[in-house]
Amino acid sequence: MIAATSAKARERFAGLENCTWLVSHSMGAPPLAARDVLTRYHAQWAEGGPEGAWPAWLDEARAIADGIGAIVGAPPGSISLGPNVSVLQSALASSLDFRDATKNEVVYEALQFPSLAYVWTAWERAGAKTVRVPTDDGRTIPTERICTAITARTAVVVLSHAYYQSGVVIDVPAIVARARECGALVVLDAYQTTGTYPYDVGELDVDVAVGGSHKWLCGGPGCGWIYVRPSLAQTFRPLVTGWFAHRAPFAFEPPPIEYANDRMRWATGTPTIPGYLVAKPGHDVIREIGVAAIREHNVRLTTRLTEAALERGWTVNTPHDARRRTGWVGIDVPNAERVLHELIARRIYVDYRPGCGLRVSAHLYTTDEEIERFLEAMDALVL
Repeated sequence: MIAATSAKARERFAGLENCTWLVSHSMGAPPLAARDVLTRYHAQWAEGGPEGAWPAWLDEARAIADGIGAIVGAPPGSISLGPNVSVLQSALASSLDFRDATKNEVVYEALQFPSLAYVWTAWERAGAKTVRVPTDDGRTIPTERICTAITARTAVVVLSHAYYQSGVVIDVPAIVARARECGALVVLDAYQTTGTYPYDVGELDVDVAVGGSHKWLCGGPGCGWIYVRPSLAQTFRPLVTGWFAHRAPFAFEPPPIEYANDRMRWATGTPTIPGYLVAKPGHDVIREIGVAAIREHNVRLTTRLTEAALERGWTVNTPHDARRRTGWVGIDVPNAERVLHELIARRIYVDYRPGCGLRVSAHLYTTDEEIERFLEAMDALVL
């Protein structure tokens, strides 16, 4: 990604002239166009009324879903939107029957983001047996250990494409191959990688993938997404559902529900339209520039961060090899939480996680000067 492209992209985001935004792994910077989208949403609501607004909003939601599909390699119509990943994974889990004790295990990683672990362990009340694959160091899990946990009893394998504590990107193809041998469904949580690490859901051969918009996609909260392999889409009948999942929601028919025969079967109640619409400008920028170009820019800057931290004797808890990490670097120093607050006071935005340290990221709008500004501040703060 050449500097001129990064500079032009930077002009499309708000607030970057007043701060150093190195926290896109947690929340991406807000696109300027997002504000205009909310104004237009209000106008559609006020001027079109329900008869005018709803058709327009639902058409836009479908286009936004397909726009995400273009980023992750999913065919049109295979991605559905929801308010967040927890709701979408809950709908997925509710589609499965765990009453067969010979095929009721859910394999998940100890480094899984807690929200998804909460979702899947909750289904133990409906017969699921969860198998938690442990970590020795709090940052990695050997691929072989995950594969060994997958057996003929495994119904679902829930994977994190990258771990939020360490930025480690896992070997998805190897685990998928093992899951196929055992007839298990593969669910990939790609929240930590989408928009900064190139991948294709078809090439990865996963059955389901989920993610959201407020990190690398720069879309703010309120726009989660789920991809379902087209050949499987009609086999799921979610118990976590609502009127928008009906084949004709505005017919207001009595139960039992007749599911929509397309992606709308993953809908629940009234969709969170503002969250969907405001996410689109960020998605558009990511798609226009391309994740491969963003990745190249990111690797150059995060390699500089990694090398500079190691030269200073700071602990780097993310992989030193860029090929094994997502888009951020974990730097631990003495009194890291105090340093965090001092950085924020200087309007240098990073975050902190126990066991990892300061998490510092680069994105399409990050400059070399901002990386140096962070390092200079750290030199002054780390005693």
